[in-house]
Amino acid sequence: MKIFISTILALFAIPAFSQINFVRKSTWEEVATLAKTEKKLIFLHLEDDKCEECNEITTKAFGSADTKDVFGQNYISVKANLETAEGQKFAEKFEIKAGPVSLFIDAGGNILNRFNGLAGAGFMYAEQAEVALKRRSGKQLNDYAREYSSGVRSQKFLEEYIVKRRQAGMPVDELLEKYTGGLPLDSLSSFRVVKFIYMHGPSLDSKVYKAIQAITPRQMIDSMYKSSPYQEAVAMNNAIISATMQKAIAKKDRNLAYQLTYFVQNSYNPDHFLGMMAGQRNMLRYLYEIKDTTQYIRETAQFVDGQHMRLTADSLRRMDDRMMNPPKVAAGSKTKQARPQMMPQSVFIHMDLNEHAWHFFQMSSKTDDLERALKWSYQSQEFFNNLYRNTGHPMRLGNPAYIDTYAQLLYKLGRKEEAIEWQTKAVEAQKVTGTPHASFETTLEKMKEGTLLK
Repeated sequence: MKIFISTILALFAIPAFSQINFVRKSTWEEVATLAKTEKKLIFLHLEDDKCEECNEITTKAFGSADTKDVFGQNYISVKANLETAEGQKFAEKFEIKAGPVSLFIDAGGNILNRFNGLAGAGFMYAEQAEVALKRRSGKQLNDYAREYSSGVRSQKFLEEYIVKRRQAGMPVDELLEKYTGGLPLDSLSSFRVVKFIYMHGPSLDSKVYKAIQAITPRQMIDSMYKSSPYQEAVAMNNAIISATMQKAIAKKDRNLAYQLTYFVQNSYNPDHFLGMMAGQRNMLRYLYEIKDTTQYIRETAQFVDGQHMRLTADSLRRMDDRMMNPPKVAAGSKTKQARPQMMPQSVFIHMDLNEHAWHFFQMSSKTDDLERALKWSYQSQEFFNNLYRNTGHPMRLGNPAYIDTYAQLLYKLGRKEEAIEWQTKAVEAQKVTGTPHASFETTLEKMKEGTLLK
């Protein structure tokens, strides 16, 4: 089973006492009419069937007391599955490619805020809802779209429109091109202008990005990153990475994906190991998303066997300590001071092992591939259990998603009795966390019936 970083947060969710009241409306027109009548905004949550546990986690979050007031008083709430005709219509209207995703919209169809992925804690959805409420007044996306269609192209207007589209999670490449094309020649030497562009994610192959690389002094770009708060510097890089990855996947542009890998690697300077790991993760994600099974399996095997499987729990602890508490660089040294990492690297290592093992389960039926994935899956559990034993971690019987992956690989390899034994462990491990476990039990029942892969 694939697990998300946000799934970890679900373990600390507040128990459910009340819930968001989702109305049964099948069309946008019905939802918008109701919202206008009650003078409320719209909360639209779109999920899919690719991760049943994810849907269970969000259901618990929506049942949190944190969501009651803000959603009950201010929102008409609708939930739809992207696999259904109803969900597909919503997805088409708001240009949604995949779930889970949550949209906060006004009755006119303007997206005020967007939350990609899932959260297990209700307060996280409540915070996003409050952000949308603050944006409900003033000029909205549809207003900007009409003005843009009529030919408005002033610098101030384009900056505002770009911000609005980014808040809605919509692409801005075309607008960034128009924005840059209308600037005075010396504008790309302006700290403010260049930072604005970087914050809004120009793709690496865009004319905007290439122009900045050609015109803007390198020292100014370096200064921009150094003078920005750490979170802001990370946000700039992530915006560029996200826009480039989306374009590379949409176009199946391998050269652009390789260019992104190089960019990611350099962003971790001076830690070349971290850069290599992050860059390769991006490349594997690209191969997985474009469904290049042969290349994905080949490169993943080389990456995981060559890096992850050579590590030990002790080496991960040392790595975490070094990266969370980097040594101080002496004053006057030319060596760049490394910044503390926001999350231990060990988390990404055992998550990588589980994720790639799960992808092999999905993508291959070859015994050699599945046996290799089984070793990765087992190692992900070993790392997790060694790192968190005696720490008070809520997953005291092991990581349920990792155990689930191991069980399903056993089943696909024809080792049914072992699979049932391990899936039973997954169910129990999930139960002790206090989070929903129905999907684990469903998998267990299908294993017993012999219908899991049918």
